[in-house]
Amino acid sequence: MSTTIETVFVAAPFWAYVNKETGEFDAEAFETIDRILRHFDDKGCLVHNAHRREKWGQAFMEPSQYTVLDYEQICTSDVIIAVPGSPASPGTHIEIGWASANRVPMVLLLEAGKEYAGLLMGLDKFAPVKILEFTGQVDLDALDDSVREVLAAAADRPRSTVG
Repeated sequence: MSTTIETVFVAAPFWAYVNKETGEFDAEAFETIDRILRHFDDKGCLVHNAHRREKWGQAFMEPSQYTVLDYEQICTSDVIIAVPGSPASPGTHIEIGWASANRVPMVLLLEAGKEYAGLLMGLDKFAPVKILEFTGQVDLDALDDSVREVLAAAADRPRSTVG
């Protein structure tokens, strides 16, 4: 397995950040997620992301559409960058499950001082997972280092295929 990436899936809480009354996406969450998306765009990667695809809550797809699309994009990505959420985002946790079950290399971004599901902390024993803790904004250099580390660790692990 190569340590270079062409395709990235960025998973993060979605519904929790959309104001039910105004339909507006939370500005702070937007900045965090968009900054990560732009980082991989700037590297020339194909970046899969539900937030961008569904126009930050302005054009929600149907579950029958996005469930299959997310699964296929996760399974065909070189690496997954996931923000599990605290409180936990059920959808993001399902995406993390799909990625780990299919042995897709993954970096989990955990905000320091927050509480996360215990199973997340042990995923690296089962699948190629690197945990990157952050405070404030994600350090993009540290993110790149974590991606390189998880890709190197994944080199010796078998990878499942879609289907």
